[in-house]
Amino acid sequence: MKRYLGALALFLLLTPEAGYPASREQQEMQRDIAQLQDQVRTLQSGFDQKMAALQTLVEQSLDAGNKANTNVSVLSNSVSQTLDRELKDALRPVAGLTAKVDNSNNDLSDLKNQVADLTTQLNRIQQQLSDINNAVKVIQAPPAAPPPTNTNPDALNRTPPPANVLYQTAFSDYNSGKADLAANDYTEFLKDYPDDPNAPEAQFVIGEIHLGQQKYDQAVEDFDAVLERYPEGKKTPDAYFMKGMALKLAGHRDLAISEWRTLRKKYPRSDQATQAAEQLRALGVSPGAASAPTTHKR
Repeated sequence: MKRYLGALALFLLLTPEAGYPASREQQEMQRDIAQLQDQVRTLQSGFDQKMAALQTLVEQSLDAGNKANTNVSVLSNSVSQTLDRELKDALRPVAGLTAKVDNSNNDLSDLKNQVADLTTQLNRIQQQLSDINNAVKVIQAPPAAPPPTNTNPDALNRTPPPANVLYQTAFSDYNSGKADLAANDYTEFLKDYPDDPNAPEAQFVIGEIHLGQQKYDQAVEDFDAVLERYPEGKKTPDAYFMKGMALKLAGHRDLAISEWRTLRKKYPRSDQATQAAEQLRALGVSPGAASAPTTHKR
């Protein structure tokens, strides 16, 4: 439209120069065309200004959006770093507490082991004191009367020596390393005094002598005798444990495991039960408890 108006104006302006006088209508038309051109230029200028302003606004919006994205990214990184730092700070006391708990458990385990070792030592000391007390009683006992010179060795009414004398004789022979003689002495003692308070100890020592002589099956029978004749005696836990040792050394692994589990079931808090658990672990089995004791006979 702008090109059309320009061409029309040019035509009208050139017409008078060709020798024709401009009429009043032509002059008015030229004036209107000039006004239209001014209006077009004004509109064009306003349009250009508005486009420039709009472009500026668009550019400002894009810049603001980019800045907003940058700020959001920076804020996100800052929040992430802050959360990580706060989380690490919050977990640091928990980690320290966990380490302290683990150390406390280790210290408690070590303390239990030390108490168990101390209990074992105390039990051994008590046994030694008991043996010494028995020896003192034997020494304090009056000596046996000498047998009459005319005694018939084959007499059926033989009077045995006092129990304390027989027991002390066997005890002395055993401590002197005379194992065979001590076993005979203890056997004689049990024959004459099967209900004596020292009878369980005598039967148990016979088993230890045979175990030391590698007579494992005989030792199993000896410890069985302790369990059968004196089931509630003070040597009962020891007899269970040593019977298990004799069975193990004789190659009866399953029977030994059963014997030690029986010990742990009947006397779970005894020192012998702890020793049995160690033996079971050494064999690679769980230190559980058997349902009933197992008796081994040759």
